[in-house]
Amino acid sequence: MSETIQRPLDIKWILIGFAIQAGLTWLLTPLLVEPLLIPMMESMGTTAGPLTFVALVAFIAFFGGGLLVAYFSPGDTVKEPAIAAVLAIVFNAVVNISSSDAEVSGGVIVGLVISGAVAFAFAMLGAKVGEKIQGDTTDKMRERGDLRG
Repeated sequence: MSETIQRPLDIKWILIGFAIQAGLTWLLTPLLVEPLLIPMMESMGTTAGPLTFVALVAFIAFFGGGLLVAYFSPGDTVKEPAIAAVLAIVFNAVVNISSSDAEVSGGVIVGLVISGAVAFAFAMLGAKVGEKIQGDTTDKMRERGDLRG
């Protein structure tokens, strides 16, 4: 039986994941407002429509970002995209709060915690799917002890 080796977190892939996920969030929102948000609000209402839109953008940005990072990164890197997602949520929140007149209240903090948890879960799921799609790599096989050299 081969031993599972715990790889240390790779800051490079956390930063790449952060850039992809934060970038997708900022890019997708304005691109999808007209074709999706407006029809969603008309059919679902002014509460459910925007919430569904936000969930869809979050899924694409964080699940998709996690999948991309895990697929292209060498080795077993499921945690990095998930950590990057939390960093992207915090970054987006700081930018949004600093560019508005909104005060930081308990509701904002709760929203940030919920957003971070959802983004973490989406990114972790995306990363697991990305790892499965990537399959075995030489680095993974070497870490498990299946390859020598």
